[in-house]
Amino acid sequence: MKINLMSLAFKTKDLEHNKNIIIKSMREYAQKSDLLVFGESFLHGFEALSWDYEKDKAIAIDINDDIINEIKIAAKKNSIAVSFGMIEKYDDALYSSQITIGKTGEIMDVFRRVSDGWKEPIAGAHYKEGDGFHAFDFGDKKILIGICGDFWHDELIQKAADIEKDLVLWPVYTDFEPRVWNEEEKFEYAVQAERLKSPVLYVNSVCYDFDEAYISKGGACYFDGGKIIKEVPSGAEAVLVVEIN
Repeated sequence: MKINLMSLAFKTKDLEHNKNIIIKSMREYAQKSDLLVFGESFLHGFEALSWDYEKDKAIAIDINDDIINEIKIAAKKNSIAVSFGMIEKYDDALYSSQITIGKTGEIMDVFRRVSDGWKEPIAGAHYKEGDGFHAFDFGDKKILIGICGDFWHDELIQKAADIEKDLVLWPVYTDFEPRVWNEEEKFEYAVQAERLKSPVLYVNSVCYDFDEAYISKGGACYFDGGKIIKEVPSGAEAVLVVEIN
C-alpha cells in the first residue's frame, strides 16, 4: 500500500484554493498512490477561526457540502483515497475533523479531534471535541487517526494504543521553527509515536500566510519502533511517499 504524506501549503480561509490543491494532487498521483494524507485543518487553514461563533459557523462546512462532494467525485474519477483536515459543522457544533474519502468516492471515516488544544480559551460551548478514537478498514489495513495534540495526553494515547490497528495517521499543525523540528522535536515525536504500538505516519502543513519564524513549515515522518524510518524535513513543501506492507 502506497501512502503519500502531503506536506503542502494551504491558504488561510481560502477553501476553494485548498480544495483545488487537494484535487490537483489526486490527479497527479492517480495510479501512483493508494492514499493521500493532508494535515490538520488543511481545507480551511489552521488559523481560519475567529472564536466568534456567528462568524465561524459561516465558514465551517458539513460533510455533505458541495466542496466535499467535489473531492468525492475526484476520488472516484482518479481511483485514489484522500484524508484531510477541516472545520466540520454538525448541528450547532464545530469540530476539528479529519475526513477520509475512499477510492470509490465514499466517506470511509470522519474523526473528530478529542483534545482541546485546537481552540483558544475564549472559545464557547459550540466548539467541541469528538468522543474517542476508533479504527476503520482501508484495503487490508485497520487505520486509526489522531489529530495533533491527541497523542500528547497520557490517558488519550493509552486508549488509542489499546485499539486493534495496523497503522496510525497523525495529521498535525505544529509551529516549530524548521531547525527545531529537524534537529530536536522530531525525535521526541518518534518516541511518543512508539507508544501507539504500530507504524505512525505524521504530516504537517505549510503556512506562508504569516511572516513569522514560528509558523508551520511542514515536515512529514514515518515512525516505527521509536525510530524515524523515512522523512521529509520541515522548511518547504514536500511529499513523503511511504510503502506499508
